[in-house]
Amino acid sequence: MGRWLCLLAAGIFLVTGCGFSQWKWPGKQEKPRFAVVDWDSLEQRHPKYKKWKHRQETLDTARWLRNRQLENGRKQLDILNKFSSLKNIGQDKFQKARWAARMAEKRTQENNLLKKKREALDAQAEARVKQQRDQVEEQYKIPLFNLRLKLSTIKMTDKAQKALLAEQAELLEKRRQARAAIDAQKEQWLQQQLAPDIAASQARLDAYAKQLAWETVKQKTGLSLMDTGEDGVSQPGKPELDKLIASMDKQIESQESEEKRLKQEIDSDILSALKKVNLTRKYMLIFRNPKANISADDITEEVNAEVQKIVY
Repeated sequence: MGRWLCLLAAGIFLVTGCGFSQWKWPGKQEKPRFAVVDWDSLEQRHPKYKKWKHRQETLDTARWLRNRQLENGRKQLDILNKFSSLKNIGQDKFQKARWAARMAEKRTQENNLLKKKREALDAQAEARVKQQRDQVEEQYKIPLFNLRLKLSTIKMTDKAQKALLAEQAELLEKRRQARAAIDAQKEQWLQQQLAPDIAASQARLDAYAKQLAWETVKQKTGLSLMDTGEDGVSQPGKPELDKLIASMDKQIESQESEEKRLKQEIDSDILSALKKVNLTRKYMLIFRNPKANISADDITEEVNAEVQKIVY
């Protein structure tokens, strides 16, 4: 029995001895290392970020326009929905000139109405600021008179004359500013009084422009831009609307592919730079945009330097 125990002890020692050089005591092991990167900052400093951001904004605008176009088209086939399929609308110079002339005539009528309204209010507005005007004129009247009198009657050196001229210019500028402030106050009151009339005038112009658009479409196509009936039958021009939306969807799909490609290139460059930095650092974990405080090395600047090398 004792012999077997000795042989077992020798075997255990041999196995332990063979692996001893590769094993470290628990207190000697390396502490795990962690790092953090500000991914958002790396994206923003990437040379292609502005191009990608512009593409993203363009894509968002295209989506908004598509949805707005579809919403308006379902309610009423407006003239804008017809421009892509009706080749003659907007291309006929005579028609455009006639439309512009009618709009100009309507705008002149509206401007004349607003002008008459303003003239009727002007006397009232001037009465509101008359006392202030009189005070300003009275304030600067005598000082300016005295300066002009000195300049015209008293003999003086060039230096003294320049000083008086500078003083006169300063007074004139102050008076001009005071007058301008009163005029601005008057104009503000007039605009407040005219605001409802201006809004009503613009509404009439918009309605008239819409009416002209409807007349043009009806003249060119014989279609009447009306809402869908209660029976659910599509109004005339529905196929053209579908074609327009399909065309916009195709453009959006192309823009989405371009936006996605740029984003992937940016992320790929950052990831490659991150891997290159970690080849020498050998972090166990690298956190991207950490939301909480972590005891880790911030390697954002080192990664950014590598990104610039990769791109350029």
